[in-house]
Amino acid sequence: MSIAKSGIIIGAATLVVLFIFFWALSPGSTPAIKDEQGNVPADSIASLDKVDIGGMDQWILVRGKDVSNPVLLWLHGGPGAAQMPIARHFNGALEEHFIVVHWDQRGAGKSNPFGFEEQTMTFEQFVDDAHQMTQYLKKGSIKIRYTL
Repeated sequence: MSIAKSGIIIGAATLVVLFIFFWALSPGSTPAIKDEQGNVPADSIASLDKVDIGGMDQWILVRGKDVSNPVLLWLHGGPGAAQMPIARHFNGALEEHFIVVHWDQRGAGKSNPFGFEEQTMTFEQFVDDAHQMTQYLKKGSIKIRYTL
């Protein structure tokens, strides 16, 4: 193989690796909620937010067709079992009746940063985090009527 071909292959591989690296570090997003005509309803909400809970950044996905609906705080199946990536596919119907808040709790999904201290994953810390999250949601522009 010639030096020119080797350089092209190495350059292309480097670009692919850099793309994957920066894509993995990006915070991501969630698409807007749309009605049957493809319009974004004025009272809908669709956001992916970083929140300081328990002294660390934790992520929530907030989606609903009407901000006047009650809030449903979705707790995933346990440490390491984040469901945010599949939330819209399996729970999209809930967005009709609730403001669904999917929360990647500490140590799971987007809330599992490099260098995360696993010793902070105690029952007491999870309870305190849940209390802080409900307080955060109460302070926000979303009116809480139910928290599950």
